[in-house]
Amino acid sequence: MRQLWIVLSFVASLMSYPAWGASDDLSPLGDALAHVRSTHGVNEMRDAGPELTPVKQLLRAWVERQLPAEPTPFGPYQMVQLPGPEDFESLSQRLNKALGDAGLTCGDIASTTYRCSRGSLDQDDARGYLGEVRVSSLDYGRYLLLVTAVGIHCGFDESAYIYVRGPDHNWRLLLQNEKNRYGKDEYAPENFLSVDVSPASVAWNEPAAPPLVLTLGYSPWCSSNWQALSIHLWRASGSTPTPTPLIDREETLYIGDDQIASARLTRTDLLIEYRGQSIDSGTLIRSHVEHYRIDPGDKLERIAPVALNPGDFVEEWLTKDWREASRWTGAGADTSVSARNHTSLHADFGDFDSPAKRCRGDPTLWQFGFAAEDPKRKDYSSGPESYFLVRWMAPFRFSLLRIQRRPFSRCDVADPMPDDIGTLFPGQGWTR
Repeated sequence: MRQLWIVLSFVASLMSYPAWGASDDLSPLGDALAHVRSTHGVNEMRDAGPELTPVKQLLRAWVERQLPAEPTPFGPYQMVQLPGPEDFESLSQRLNKALGDAGLTCGDIASTTYRCSRGSLDQDDARGYLGEVRVSSLDYGRYLLLVTAVGIHCGFDESAYIYVRGPDHNWRLLLQNEKNRYGKDEYAPENFLSVDVSPASVAWNEPAAPPLVLTLGYSPWCSSNWQALSIHLWRASGSTPTPTPLIDREETLYIGDDQIASARLTRTDLLIEYRGQSIDSGTLIRSHVEHYRIDPGDKLERIAPVALNPGDFVEEWLTKDWREASRWTGAGADTSVSARNHTSLHADFGDFDSPAKRCRGDPTLWQFGFAAEDPKRKDYSSGPESYFLVRWMAPFRFSLLRIQRRPFSRCDVADPMPDDIGTLFPGQGWTR
């Protein structure tokens, strides 16, 4: 009898889902893509323009018609079984198969019928074709995430859409990140590395306040490991799917390492770590850490950690404006002297010539020597070395105590930094 109940429950749970499929008419989308292939975009670098916008909208509307309805209760106890990751993965596979069978994607790169070939691999161009469609859930099924991709020169322009259940129990668009301005200096297509929402901390079928939404993405290009990292943070709004962002900026990103960019978002804080540019000419690449407290009214304040080792902290202190750097200056430091040093030593490049030295008598104190690149020198060599005294409190709390032209007394203990001090996101890396 118990086995029969398990079988009946399983069958009922399957019946509670809609018939997820991709049988909707794709001809309008195919016509829009055919038009794209017959033209060129106003943005010559990306071969992109307003002709891509109808493709994005038609593709989104087509997928929306395939999204699962709200599951219905079943069985004597009126149980509800929400779709799991494997269900969304299966849906994504069916959607991509339908697009491929209709000839709207590039197809198999190893096949003779590969549609995006322009003679050689380094000349492949996806304009007029679609990339992968990805459907998944966020916050334990409260939100649904859709990521689509439209072909451009050297890659794909991805769009991210987040949905929430509406009063009619169907999925309603809550927020969209879709690039529809194609000017030379304003078009920055994205490939998403991370999309997240702040947890509601209530049951899936109970109302919740509009969440925070984060996207990390990079702007794809043909051959370089150096890209632009886009960081966006919004407070979702019930009145518009395109609210004004709380954070909207770009940073330099290096994608040649295993660890590239990761993020964690809660209702009260945002933590980001990524691999980017270093001002140390002998290193060029370092880990960047940004941690923000999110106060009432969505006011953002950067807090510790700001770096993972004292050398990276010195770089942060030198490269950020004084208003921010002053908050990381020790309470006992002379503010006016520190401000002058901050201005005079600010540089795009330089050299950490002297190895890190730990100070005797106080294991929390470290000395770092840095020589800023001198713009007055024709060979762009560095100027005189300056020595930074930094306090390092576990695990990653730093403050700058003093700067001077000569080494600090009793700071001569050779205790070199490891090549890789670690990450705040163990086990997370490049997942695309």
